[in-house]
Amino acid sequence: MSPTKIFTEHPHSAGETYFEHMRVALGFARQTMGASLASFVHAIFPNLHTTTASDRIRCLNKCLEDGNRSAITLVKATKDAELVS
Repeated sequence: MSPTKIFTEHPHSAGETYFEHMRVALGFARQTMGASLASFVHAIFPNLHTTTASDRIRCLNKCLEDGNRSAITLVKATKDAELVS
């Protein structure tokens, strides 16, 4: 496998350039880290962030199912996943 193929094979299979894929992957990482932090806070203070993590995960899933990968970086924890379509 050529050195450049390591960086381009998977992004191209998703229909993206290396940097487009990096942007989407980092956005996804940011969103899931936020959900993880909200879950951590919720574990200690059950009355806080009662639906934040699950709302964010639902929104991310909707973005992926709809093929709206660019919206991943814009996802906000919301109960209305239609806002990110």
